[in-house]
Amino acid sequence: MQQHMLPTDIIRFTDEDLNLFADASGDFNPLHLSAEYARSTPFGERVVFGCLGATAALGRIEPPEGHTPISIDAEFLRPVFLAVEYRIETKTKGERRIAQLFDGTTPVLSVSVRYAAVQHESVHQPTPETESGTLREQPVAHREDEIAVGSATSGIYPLRHSALSRLAQRWAVSDLFLVRLLAWSSYLVGMESPGESALFSRVSLSILSPAPNCSLLYNATVASVDPRFGQIELDVSISNGGTTVASGSCQACIRPGIPQTTGIDPASSQTESLRGKTAVIIGATRGLGAALRQALEGRAGVVYSMSRGGDPSADPYLEVGDALDSSAIRRLRDRVLEEQGKLDFLVCNAFPAILPLRMEPNTADRIAEYIHTAVALTLNPMAEFLDALNRSGGCLIVISSSAVDSPVREWPHYIAAKQAIEGLGQVAALQYRKVSTLIVRPPKLLTAMTNTPLGRIDASDPADMARRIADRLEQPMAAGKTEILDA
Repeated sequence: MQQHMLPTDIIRFTDEDLNLFADASGDFNPLHLSAEYARSTPFGERVVFGCLGATAALGRIEPPEGHTPISIDAEFLRPVFLAVEYRIETKTKGERRIAQLFDGTTPVLSVSVRYAAVQHESVHQPTPETESGTLREQPVAHREDEIAVGSATSGIYPLRHSALSRLAQRWAVSDLFLVRLLAWSSYLVGMESPGESALFSRVSLSILSPAPNCSLLYNATVASVDPRFGQIELDVSISNGGTTVASGSCQACIRPGIPQTTGIDPASSQTESLRGKTAVIIGATRGLGAALRQALEGRAGVVYSMSRGGDPSADPYLEVGDALDSSAIRRLRDRVLEEQGKLDFLVCNAFPAILPLRMEPNTADRIAEYIHTAVALTLNPMAEFLDALNRSGGCLIVISSSAVDSPVREWPHYIAAKQAIEGLGQVAALQYRKVSTLIVRPPKLLTAMTNTPLGRIDASDPADMARRIADRLEQPMAAGKTEILDA
């Protein structure tokens, strides 16, 4: 294999890049464009279109002179994020030119283009661009069980020439048709099949007769479904004027729906054992926090929560705000003390989404920022509420993780942050001598953070852990002491 390494090339993606790619492709999947939507996914933030990353990589490929592309293969190995510096490497392998995107030493995507010498033969004359093609404005919201082998999608993909040209120019790609193929495949997967829940993993296309300046008729049929990992493969073809211009396959995973807990059995939990008790849960929107709120309320406790969204008119104990904002936490504290006169339980459950990271120079700032944010989400509520908790002889509940005892190789930031908040909880019981601390180390739970096809494997229902915590809070705890409730 002959390999040519170009000088190190660093790129990063911006909001403007996302918007330009959406305009050029017609892919408006909210995972890439809506910060609010992305927060409810395991990624916790918007993800860069995989085909946008592939387009950027294409700009670093130098086609051999006198050759034309006959195939393109793009593999999306890991999610790509905004404002992260990615390194591009290129190499030659036979007739293929390959560009890879790296986060440090970790590959995140790869693009391979195969070239052949130009043949001076009659070529297909494309049918001119028409206005008949219309694209979806909202992605289809398919459930996992709605996509079956043989399901078909077809339509006309119009040319968005102005935006497409700006996209190609942005990343210095000379072959507009390759850019268009990536744009179309992103639209197909992100808007049509699977649609809103898609995680694009690979596109592989043979190019038979390039037609860069015309409408394209596309057909896609589900060739296989792997329910274990929510993975589907589509057989695809693109034609113009009755001539096939490209064909191949697209692979994607279907992100599972938002996980739902089994709920708390009223017959076993409505004991009124916590009547007269007041709790504050930071991070009660979903997952363990939501299940614990249900468990405490089922025992007649009054539970306040804080969320960045929600409708206070529908939830009288909800305070809209960000736990990173000390003034918002202070506002919640003042409200609780004014309405209830005391606080018995403070649950620190809010935490950033977990994304895999290696300890390398290019990730050091991200690891440090993650730890800072995670600690602040716990420290801010503690700093504001511990005095009130001390006056009532209450309990601080710190939600940690079983990963503290069994570290995960790609979670250095998560492990360090969980160890840090455990330390804060232990010291809190020493500084505020009437406060007891309960450190909870749950196993892997089925929450928004773990809601991926692989993440769901061996994940427990948060309701089970919530019941255990509520059961423990029914019993007195020693003031000034720390107790660990583990898996």
